[in-house]
Amino acid sequence: MVMIAAGAGLLLYALLSANFLFALIIVMFALVLYVSTIYEPKLIRFTITEEGIGVGESFYTFRDIERFWFYYDPPMARSLYLEFRSAAPRVRVDLATQDPNIVRQLLGQFVREDLNEVDEPLSDIISRILKI
Repeated sequence: MVMIAAGAGLLLYALLSANFLFALIIVMFALVLYVSTIYEPKLIRFTITEEGIGVGESFYTFRDIERFWFYYDPPMARSLYLEFRSAAPRVRVDLATQDPNIVRQLLGQFVREDLNEVDEPLSDIISRILKI
């Protein structure tokens, strides 16, 4: 209810100040939040093979992965991050109930683990807080 009131207040302010771009951004943000609350997140299969890593329909070979790291802060976050040699975007895999030590053992045979990465990226913090 607080979010609805805040959104309505911001939308009213945007319309009264004739700031239509801000009003459009408020409406789009509200739609994203609404749609994200309607649909349940789908489970994506994550597999580690001798050739690479499968995440859903995508498959990444070990030679394409530069490094990996974990962000582990249960119960809030249990994530594996993969960074690639190419300009491909970083991939985050939610480990759910998987033991990160087993994943570390398997991946450590093929890919370098970056132990210097200890923080969760800001974009993931915002997505987790907003549940989008």
